[in-house]
Amino acid sequence: MNKDQFAAAVTELIAQGIDDRAERIEAVRTLTDKYISATGETPDTKQLERLADYILREELTSMDTHKVQHEEYPFLSEHQFDRRHRREVSLWVAENLGADGQDHKPKKKRMRSKWEHTFMDRGIRIDNRARKAQYRRDTAPGPVITTMSEPFVMARKQAARWRDSLSLVY
Repeated sequence: MNKDQFAAAVTELIAQGIDDRAERIEAVRTLTDKYISATGETPDTKQLERLADYILREELTSMDTHKVQHEEYPFLSEHQFDRRHRREVSLWVAENLGADGQDHKPKKKRMRSKWEHTFMDRGIRIDNRARKAQYRRDTAPGPVITTMSEPFVMARKQAARWRDSLSLVY
């Protein structure tokens, strides 16, 4: 018996569709033993995988979406495993999402892009120029006034009168 004949025998055995698991196991064991005794080597892994799937037909074709909860030692087909993986939620949700539905993880500042830095610098330079000009206007010395205004002159005359009146008393 060569590999092609064994593959055909596996296909034929699977096509029989034996319902009892013990009978399926015995049929698979007989077929593999016959191949090993004829060739002296183990069958191809692909064919062994097909036979294992045939033995575990009930578990692999079970449509129970809660198989993990209902069976003591469950195992999933590829489709069931993919479905479970799609439905699972990462631990991030448990770590950061509160009962109120809000994300409570510590906030991080994101890094600005080069374009954003350039844009910000341009705006800051414009603002700084305006502030600098206003500061120069506010701190510039005013014009020097050499003539005295009328209220100031009147105040000097009043001060002189007070001084003279005090000197008369003493």
